[in-house]
Amino acid sequence: MKLSFCRAVLFPAFAAALFLSTPGHTEDDSRRQTRVAFPVIDSAQGQKLFVTEGCVICHSVNGVGGKAGPTLDAEDGNTTIDVFDFTARMWAGAFAMVELQSQELGYQFDLTGEEMAHIAGFVYDRKQQLLFKESDVPDLIRDMFLKTRYDLGTDPSSPPK
Repeated sequence: MKLSFCRAVLFPAFAAALFLSTPGHTEDDSRRQTRVAFPVIDSAQGQKLFVTEGCVICHSVNGVGGKAGPTLDAEDGNTTIDVFDFTARMWAGAFAMVELQSQELGYQFDLTGEEMAHIAGFVYDRKQQLLFKESDVPDLIRDMFLKTRYDLGTDPSSPPK
């Protein structure tokens, strides 16, 4: 799923125009302003990363994956990928994820911002999720699926809306 023209072009242009029209800001300020990077999101690449980075060991999508973490099935008809919300929800569950990664894998995986965006794309893209099958997961990883829920008392994560 690719970013729409509105999100990729019009929104940043509107934000820049709003910034420049704010009292106290001059055109010279625009050269120093901080900009937000919007990566091109590839949900098919996100699906591959979901498997190779081990997310699938604890989380399921389309009935494929572990049960330690929340199911990450997207809602039908969702057309928005919110990378910031996805990252915030991951951060809320970071303690449990780091603990499980250490126990199950022996290390904590490290993702770039672009990789996070691709995984978010997969998590929010129901059409791509419907293509995801158990045969997409290598036997070695499939054998690692956690079959029981990991619970720290409360689970701040929730499936995407």
